[in-house]
Amino acid sequence: MKRLLLSGSFSILLLLSGCAYHLVGHGSSVGTIPADVTSISIGGHIDNNLLLKFRQRLHSDAYSIVNRGDVTDQQHHATVDIQLPAPNFVPSAYSTNGVATQYRMSLSGSVSITRQGKSIWQSGAIQRQGDVFVTGGPTSIESSRQRLLEDLGKQWVDDAVGRIRSGF
Repeated sequence: MKRLLLSGSFSILLLLSGCAYHLVGHGSSVGTIPADVTSISIGGHIDNNLLLKFRQRLHSDAYSIVNRGDVTDQQHHATVDIQLPAPNFVPSAYSTNGVATQYRMSLSGSVSITRQGKSIWQSGAIQRQGDVFVTGGPTSIESSRQRLLEDLGKQWVDDAVGRIRSGF
């Protein structure tokens, strides 16, 4: 029985490896960025504070992060393009009087990597969301909204960099 179970498990692993399946987080530390890339530039449609966090999280000894205008070797350069529009902030729950009591904030965007004008990887949609409960006055609500925006932004950046590093 044990031998049959081990044989079945081994067969499944062989099938998965045959279709190029691999576990998230395994492989090189640079993931989707080719090994011969020595510089990358990062840009796109993203808030400057989140762009700074993204640059810090993507830092690696394998390549340098440069401004798009400072690229000297196009052959060994890749561009990371981030598309993260402003957050969506909509009411999601109401009181019996029809007054909003809860708001849902959503950050939804994507990341792509190009090299010599050709796309080499796309993240697909990356989304983070959370709720703000309406209690207190406008100052309290705005403070809660800002905290949630910061938290969701950090989570979004972590997810995006994680996808780049894992290859998914």
